[in-house]
Amino acid sequence: MGFSDTFPFLHPRPRDRERGKAGTNGDGGVDPGPLTAGLSAWADSQPILDALPDPLVVLVPQRSSSGGIIDFVYAYANAPACAYHHRSQRQMLGARLRQLHPAVATNGLFEQYVRVVETGKALDLDALDYPNDGATGPIHHYDIRVVPVGGVICFLWRDVTGRVHAQKQLQDAERRYRLLARHASDVVIEVDADHRVLWVSESIEALLGWQQPAVMGRAAIEFVHRDDRGRAVRAGQDLDERGPFEGELRILCADDSWRWMGVTAHALSGEKGMAWVLSFRDIHDEVRIRTELHHTIQHDFITGLAVRGVALERLRRSLDGLKGSGETLAVLSIGIDGLTQVNDALTHTGGDKLIAFLAARITKEIGNPDQVGRGTGDEFIVLLSPLPSGADAALTAERILRACQAPIVIGGQPIDPTVSIGIATARAGTLPDELLRDASLAMRQAKVRGRNCYAFVDDALATEAHTRLMFAAELQRGLAAGEFAAWFMPIVAFDTGEVTGYEALVRWLRPDGIEMEPAAFLPFAERSRLIARIDLVVLHQALAALSRLPESLTMAVNVSAATFSLDDYPELVCEALRVSGVAPHRLHLEVTETALLTVTDRIRQQIQQLASHGVRWYVDDFGTGYSSISHLRDLPIAGLKLDQSFTAAMRAKDHKSLRLAQALVGVAEGLELDTVAEGVATIEEACLLASQGWLHGQGWLYGKATPLPVDPFAGSV
Repeated sequence: MGFSDTFPFLHPRPRDRERGKAGTNGDGGVDPGPLTAGLSAWADSQPILDALPDPLVVLVPQRSSSGGIIDFVYAYANAPACAYHHRSQRQMLGARLRQLHPAVATNGLFEQYVRVVETGKALDLDALDYPNDGATGPIHHYDIRVVPVGGVICFLWRDVTGRVHAQKQLQDAERRYRLLARHASDVVIEVDADHRVLWVSESIEALLGWQQPAVMGRAAIEFVHRDDRGRAVRAGQDLDERGPFEGELRILCADDSWRWMGVTAHALSGEKGMAWVLSFRDIHDEVRIRTELHHTIQHDFITGLAVRGVALERLRRSLDGLKGSGETLAVLSIGIDGLTQVNDALTHTGGDKLIAFLAARITKEIGNPDQVGRGTGDEFIVLLSPLPSGADAALTAERILRACQAPIVIGGQPIDPTVSIGIATARAGTLPDELLRDASLAMRQAKVRGRNCYAFVDDALATEAHTRLMFAAELQRGLAAGEFAAWFMPIVAFDTGEVTGYEALVRWLRPDGIEMEPAAFLPFAERSRLIARIDLVVLHQALAALSRLPESLTMAVNVSAATFSLDDYPELVCEALRVSGVAPHRLHLEVTETALLTVTDRIRQQIQQLASHGVRWYVDDFGTGYSSISHLRDLPIAGLKLDQSFTAAMRAKDHKSLRLAQALVGVAEGLELDTVAEGVATIEEACLLASQGWLHGQGWLYGKATPLPVDPFAGSV
């Protein structure tokens, strides 16, 4: 609010403007006639003017003989004005403006005051810079109001130096804040109570590549790596209780890359509720260097494998994980044969290259670098866990021996490397150091026996391992000789009794006349990595048989986890379909619930790929796994096969199994899946399953597996 609004009496009245101007006498003095007339207008307001808190004076123009204004004379000054000039009212009256304020002659103010008298228009000056004590006094700032009244001017001013300084400080602070926000290396973000971005500093563009508008209004958690979000959310919930949060998070950049940032979060409470201020500092290089240093400390320079201390810690955790499981763990100590001779012939540089070559071969054979470590000298450490039996470690040792025997060339010199392997097994409670010691002792025993072999600490395990190896060799021989055959069990529709398809089941027809059931050899085939070859043999034989059956019939083929993990499995299936001429929808591929636990993104894509070609996927042994419901939702599953243990339980009048089977068929109906109940042995079981809603059945009631379908063109069983 200006002076004119505060003091309306300072507005000149029209009649005052029309009254005569103050004149001068012949010697340039003030003409008292007009002056008296002008001042009489203030008589009524005198008490009010004396009570004003701001200085007010009345100035009378002093004119020259030609009529021009050459100065102003003080005709009235209230108490604040006298205090400002350090004079009494008696001393103020009659004083001249140029005498008290010489600066008006040079700063242009005098001309402005003259213009007020001549034009009759008031003058407002805001925050005018003016010396406080004559021309040389300290600079103060004033709001000035000059009003013409009856040939004189009323001069009112207020010292606003404090206000001007405060405004300047605020402007300086805002300027510095803008400079800080624009040029700071850190990113500052303000988020509201809903964790949405209210404001972000310009530095986000230089640091993370984001334009400010692209960030505003979005949820702050969107920019946090999904592996760090849980920690970030928990930290936000604890801000009120534990104070500011400080941590390290991966933050999304505009180019979809991730950058490590040091984050500090402070809680704020304002008029609009709780809010947070987040500060992000770039620590990407710091984290990278720290990670590299940590990796260097924990990994061998030559091979990149974990050092002995890290391998020991992994072994300790694996042993702790065996508690209560009854499973076995094995450690292989692998020593390089003849490394000293290589060092002597090709220097230690050549020896280091040999170590690196063999480390890569061992790691590739194991498949997981976290299971392989570097021991002392020429020793590698391999952890195998869990194992059904310690003797199974011999199968892995045999593969490593073969992998390491491949010749290499170092420095132009061909080398035929070999290794010696010691095997120690343990269950929960064994000390890691003792287990490594036993494996090393067994490795030295293998070297004594002639190298390029393996040895067990336990002789009984060695005997069992030898038996298993002989059996694995028999499996390989049987595959080469074509001794594995697909036999077929019918699948029947409960409502019509008609055969709708067959399931292919493998049999090993040995030359000694023994027909081996799958349970007798498939576990060995899985551990010796021969299961995929057997699965593919059965697939080709099953499709060949299906090509000779009516178009209405289907064929179910079992697929192990190792088989559908093959990189080219979809291509192998499609090629088998092409060769047989069978339509893809007639092929049903069955995987167990437990096999689905190993599904990765790549395997998921392969399952989707085959489903898109028309192949139908079924979940076998349904009801015995651990996480089937989510797989039924996420994978292209066409049907379920109830595990035969439920059918057997029905036979024993197990009411829980009955209710569970009823619930499982309800799940299948809700998902519009086909259903098959296994192990059907009696008509009563078939009727009960059909009444629950199961659509198909297979079991001895309809026929056992045979080499070829019996009368495949029969309409019913």
